[in-house]
Amino acid sequence: MAEEQSAILEAITAFGADLKVKLLEHLKQRQPIVQRWVKDMYQYRNQYEESIKTNKSKVFVGYTRAKTDSWTAQMTDMLFPSDDKNYGISPTPMPEITNIAKQPDTDDPNLRNQISNARAIMQQAKESAEAMEKLIDDQLLECDYAAEARLCLHYAAALGTGILRAPVVDVVESKAWKQDSLGNWVGEIVNKTIPAVRLVLPWDFVPDMTAPTLKDCQFVFERSHVTKKQLQALAKNPYYLKESVLELCELDGGDTRTASNDMDGYVDTLRTLSGLETQSKDNRYELWTYHGGIPLNVLSGANELLGEDNKLNIPDDEESRAANLEIEGVIVMAGNGKILSVNLNPLDTAEFPYSVYTCEPDVCCLFGFGIPYLCRDAQEILNTAWRGMIDNGILGIGPQAVVNSSVLTPVDGNWELAPYKLWKTNDRATANAQFEAQRAFGIFDIGSRQQELANIIQLSKSFMDEESGLPMIAQGEQGQVTPTLGGMSMLMNAANAVRRRQVKEWDDAVTKPLIRRFYEYNMNMSEDVSIKGDMQVVARGTSALLVKETQTAQIIDIFQKFGQHPQLMYAFDWYDGAKTLMQSMSMGTQTMLIPREEYEQKLQEMQEAQAQQPQDPEILKVQIQMQIAQQKQQHEMQLEQMRTQAQLQIEQMKVQIREKELEIKVLEVQMHQESNQARLNLDKELGTAKLTTDIQLQTGKQAADLEKFKTEVALKNAPVVNPTGNYGLDQ
Repeated sequence: MAEEQSAILEAITAFGADLKVKLLEHLKQRQPIVQRWVKDMYQYRNQYEESIKTNKSKVFVGYTRAKTDSWTAQMTDMLFPSDDKNYGISPTPMPEITNIAKQPDTDDPNLRNQISNARAIMQQAKESAEAMEKLIDDQLLECDYAAEARLCLHYAAALGTGILRAPVVDVVESKAWKQDSLGNWVGEIVNKTIPAVRLVLPWDFVPDMTAPTLKDCQFVFERSHVTKKQLQALAKNPYYLKESVLELCELDGGDTRTASNDMDGYVDTLRTLSGLETQSKDNRYELWTYHGGIPLNVLSGANELLGEDNKLNIPDDEESRAANLEIEGVIVMAGNGKILSVNLNPLDTAEFPYSVYTCEPDVCCLFGFGIPYLCRDAQEILNTAWRGMIDNGILGIGPQAVVNSSVLTPVDGNWELAPYKLWKTNDRATANAQFEAQRAFGIFDIGSRQQELANIIQLSKSFMDEESGLPMIAQGEQGQVTPTLGGMSMLMNAANAVRRRQVKEWDDAVTKPLIRRFYEYNMNMSEDVSIKGDMQVVARGTSALLVKETQTAQIIDIFQKFGQHPQLMYAFDWYDGAKTLMQSMSMGTQTMLIPREEYEQKLQEMQEAQAQQPQDPEILKVQIQMQIAQQKQQHEMQLEQMRTQAQLQIEQMKVQIREKELEIKVLEVQMHQESNQARLNLDKELGTAKLTTDIQLQTGKQAADLEKFKTEVALKNAPVVNPTGNYGLDQ
């Protein structure tokens, strides 16, 4: 038996060593993120890093801190409005039952029974969902969920990432007062186990650094610190390995630290910024909680070391043991790799009990970017310009003096200028002493660059507004906006476009999974059957995104327009409208409004009283007049609708006629183009024929002239046969 137990402990110890190696590897991969956090915290704390050294001014303009706190405040107001919550629990709809329940009442007994059963099922599901929602409300209120969520938003703004763990099984002590047999009130300490929400500091959270999202992570580590007293108390926990816990108690707290500069370096930097000593003097024990796959042999071995009442429900078939499958579980180990506890996920799910929210997500990493990182360049430009303005202003306070030491020497030996200061000349010639003294001093001023630097500061602020998505008006400053309700509303709605995305990301990353884990916890752990059922979580964080002043004006306008409308007044839930109105005016709904059940009861009583009360002729007259007026209004609306339809038909006919006219014009243009083209072709052919004829005539004329010329030449050249001959003139 001892040998078997020793083999089990060796297997557990070997797996602990593997986990330590894995932890150190991913701590190393997280190092660039930690370095970015250091710069972010320096920037948020309005301090320069120690590596920056200069003899000039070192002023730091705390613009980043204002932007970061403004973002946190806005998100808190939107996600956690006063007297309301950003989630709801509703029963999962079943289409077949929903369709049957929506059918009107009928005389068919079979169909009537189906409708009645469907409505009863839906009513029961609604009551169970309401009971579950109320239970979760109480649990979140008891563990102060809103405070933890606000801290999560703060770290998301400052460092880019906020982490919540839930549900965490927490044991709280409360004092219950009872009366004894003598009638005296006696206080009794009662321990109560509740599910809670706890903030996880970013530097205490080491996920799978190769995964871009939490769903893709194969494992996560979380660091915590316990005192020796708390560690000794764990030995009494039935799910912890007693021998391993007692062995760890014999060590010093510093021996359980993870050997990583990543961890202590960042925490020490934070403590230095706060003026505290480094964490090296912290003697608490360092524990790591691992969520991820655990080999079956490790689970089986740990199961053998647990008591009979605390056995784990793990598969014990031959195929699983042969393959040594990994099962999602939880391991608590010290920083030196010693495993203290091996357990399965208490919710029987592969989902990690963490919700990670990022201000600006990083597609390559689980950790995101915060406001200081987004504003870093603009903040550096702002600081540089401000330091230059101060340095330039100091240099320009007084003129610069150049003294020729060969001519003058101060009597007191101090070369600084001062009123009524005495100087002596080094020239013995008294005749030239005054002249040389005038030439000994040269005075000039340093040029002022205040306006140029002020322009740079203004530009850097504008850049920071755009890069952070937080305009000045969102921080309560006027800025360059026209101080009108419409102008301010338009700007705020434009700024809220980015904020709506961020709120939706909070709903997806935090609200839905966190409330769903509370729902699964209650389904597994609660003994109250009235709260159980198939339900879904509805996140409604975006319901508070409108500008409150604009929202109030819009709600009042709806009340005035549709409150007495004969057809649309029954389409609104006026109680919810009044509730939303109170919330937009920052008034508590519980103090201003009566409960809905009491409101509906009073409304029903008023309706019944009006139905039973004998009708006064004057009242009947008024009612008839109202009915006539309603019918008249309906007829006018119908006539207006018919008139609108007729006008629409006329406009459509006009459009059709216009289209036909356009088609005719297009045909005319085409015919005109074809006619012109034919005319051009004919003119071209006629011109060609005429040109050919003229050429032929000209060619014939030239040939005739040539023949005539040849004949004349031949005649001129012919010899005279009888120059004295009688040519017929003499007989």
